[in-house]
Amino acid sequence: MAFIASLIGLLVLCGFGACIWQHRRYLKARREIVQDQTPMLYPGRTFHAVIFLKVEHGKDVIEAVRALRPILESSGGGKVVYAGQAGLALVRSEQLSSDWDAVLLVQYESRAVFDAACDREEQREALANFEEAYIHGFQRSAFTNLMLHQALLGLRLADILRRAPSNFPFVPAGEAAFPRLKQKVKEMEGLDSLRHLSEDAVLVFNLIRPGDTSQRSADRSYTRSMMSAMAERAHGPMHLGRAVTVEGEAKFSRVAAVYYPGIDHMHAMISSTFMNRIGEGKQLGDSLAVATVPFLSKL
Repeated sequence: MAFIASLIGLLVLCGFGACIWQHRRYLKARREIVQDQTPMLYPGRTFHAVIFLKVEHGKDVIEAVRALRPILESSGGGKVVYAGQAGLALVRSEQLSSDWDAVLLVQYESRAVFDAACDREEQREALANFEEAYIHGFQRSAFTNLMLHQALLGLRLADILRRAPSNFPFVPAGEAAFPRLKQKVKEMEGLDSLRHLSEDAVLVFNLIRPGDTSQRSADRSYTRSMMSAMAERAHGPMHLGRAVTVEGEAKFSRVAAVYYPGIDHMHAMISSTFMNRIGEGKQLGDSLAVATVPFLSKL
């Protein structure tokens, strides 16, 4: 009996150690590669806002965001925890423009603080200096987001135990790729132009509205395959929360920000037989997915 108790204790200790290791390596990627400064723990009333920005023609994107940041933070009650330059829209929404130059993630103490900031004349004027600006809010549970990477660890362990084949290296689909993928391969030039900012991180912001029953079933199959690949290469969701419409009439259910390990990875994935196999079946009621390259360290 003592032996069994010791064995159980050892397994628990190993499991706890694996969870700590998983948390530390994703935290390292979040802070040092993605440049995401979101605190790991925060009160339940905390409110997040995703701000999509289109700069006026001829203006520098980073300079425009650099001028906006102190207005959002100094007396607006917000904290910019991520800033990225948009490279392309992986999925285009029927409800919103898909043509953006930058995406910010801003954290507020509460929805009331966010609303007060939006009512400030200084902030309204600063956002009016952009050709277009759109804000979508979301409630992001600290516990749920802490567990995202532990869920990936569990998925990786399950894949190992069932001897699932590796998803890597990606194999180019070539001419066999379906038309939508071929078009996205061409659009990847938008990300290539941002290599001077970072080659090692791409953060995709998704506003998601699920479709009907059959569409949800197809999307679950896509998500399972994609999460398996993410678990294998230690990347994936950094933020997941319930979408909150704060302006306009666009309706979404979830907000997700997903980390991919670099521009070359995106190239290889989008043009691969892996994506050709799982991507055509992905279906949503409506979604906006904007791929960004981080530049918070330059602000």
